[in-house]
Amino acid sequence: MAQPHHIARRNNTGFTLLELLVALALMGMLAAWGLPSFQALGERSAVASEVNRLQTALTLARNTAITQRSDVTVCPINKDRNDCLSDTDNWSGELVVFIGKPSESIPNQNIVRFFTATSGATSISRTNANVSYLYYTYLGKVGYGARTLDICPTNELTQTSGKSLVINPPGRARVDEDPISCGD
Repeated sequence: MAQPHHIARRNNTGFTLLELLVALALMGMLAAWGLPSFQALGERSAVASEVNRLQTALTLARNTAITQRSDVTVCPINKDRNDCLSDTDNWSGELVVFIGKPSESIPNQNIVRFFTATSGATSISRTNANVSYLYYTYLGKVGYGARTLDICPTNELTQTSGKSLVINPPGRARVDEDPISCGD
């Protein structure tokens, strides 16, 4: 009777170099394919964050004007935090809400709240009035009529569209449903 031959088996518990290179190539292709989507997600998040910051500031100003029965102003503020920036349409920096209208400087006791700047989005005011602030009357209405703030991502790598925040004369702020083109 013949004895069965024993075949020597090696324990192969690793990957070959070829298998490893193929796996790395596949992972690289998936990462390259998903990176633009990830960047667009970051830009959409930055735009949404800026819209929320502006809506919060405007709502606080309007509610304060109604409850305090006085004029309340929202404006971009200078670096010293004591006066509204003049001759600017850029609302991307730090904002202040205070009781009263802009004059020489803002008294500390009139300041309601500061809103720090967000990164990743810019806010530009489109309005007919030549003022860089917006104020609410004691009735909650906007002085100087309606205003629109366009919010666009600062990094326009992925052609992400922006949003428009429309403040109507009665003082309510709403986000326009139609996206705006930010590439221009």
